[in-house]
Amino acid sequence: MRVINVNGYEKRTITKKNAIINAARELFFTHGVQAASIKEIAAAAKVSQVTIYNYFGDKNALAKTVFISVVEGSIDEFRRVLESDIPFAEKLDMIMQHKGDLAEKVFHAHFDEQAWDDTTLRQIFAEAVKENALVLYREFIELGKREGAIDSTIPTDAVLDYITMSLSLFQKSEFIGTDTAHKVGMMKLFLYGLMGKEK
Repeated sequence: MRVINVNGYEKRTITKKNAIINAARELFFTHGVQAASIKEIAAAAKVSQVTIYNYFGDKNALAKTVFISVVEGSIDEFRRVLESDIPFAEKLDMIMQHKGDLAEKVFHAHFDEQAWDDTTLRQIFAEAVKENALVLYREFIELGKREGAIDSTIPTDAVLDYITMSLSLFQKSEFIGTDTAHKVGMMKLFLYGLMGKEK
C-alpha cells in the first residue's frame, strides 16, 4: 500500500481551508451569503482575509465549495439506489421521483429561514445541486447502457439533455397539479417513448 506523505506546509493549508469552510458554512447557513462578510468568516476561522481570497478566489466561489460538500453528502442515498440490484427502470423512476426533493431536504436540514431568503445563496446552491446531479445522471446513463436498458448508440450527452429537459417539466407546478394517470403516462413516455420499447 502506497503511503502519501503530507508535509507541514500542506497540513497547515488543509487545516486552514477546513477552518474557512466550517466557519463559512455556519455563517452562510445562519445569515445567508450576502449578509456574511469575508471579514466575519476570516475572524471565525482565525485566518486573514487575504488567505480566503488566495484559497477560494471570492465569497461566491467559497459558498459554492461549501454547498457542494453538503450536497455530496445528501446525494449518497441516490448513489445507493444506483448500486442496488433492482431493475434499471425502477432505479431511474426512483431518482426521477426524489431528485426534485433534494434541494428542499438539504435546506430543511441545514439552512435557517433567514438564510434561504438570500437570492445569492439560492442561486449558488442550485448550481451546486445541478453539478452533483449531472455527475449522478451520467453514472446512471452509463449503467443503463451496460445493462442494455439504454440504446448504446445514443450519445451520453444526448441522453443527459433528455433527462434534464424532462426533469424541468416534471418539476413545474402545472405538472405537479395533474392527476395520477397523467403523471404515470408522462413517466411511461419518458421511459419508453411514443412507440414503446424497441423490439
